[in-house]
Amino acid sequence: MSEQPQAERKSTPEFSLDTWAVLVALFAAALIRFGLIPRVPW
Repeated sequence: MSEQPQAERKSTPEFSLDTWAVLVALFAAALIRFGLIPRVPW
């Protein structure tokens, strides 16, 4: 009997790093939009 090893998941995140970056950017933009974070005039 030869058992094949199952592919182990090495605690991979559910979302990619790009997805997290987009979510953080949208959250920051919402905070600025609603006035919780002051807007920086460039």
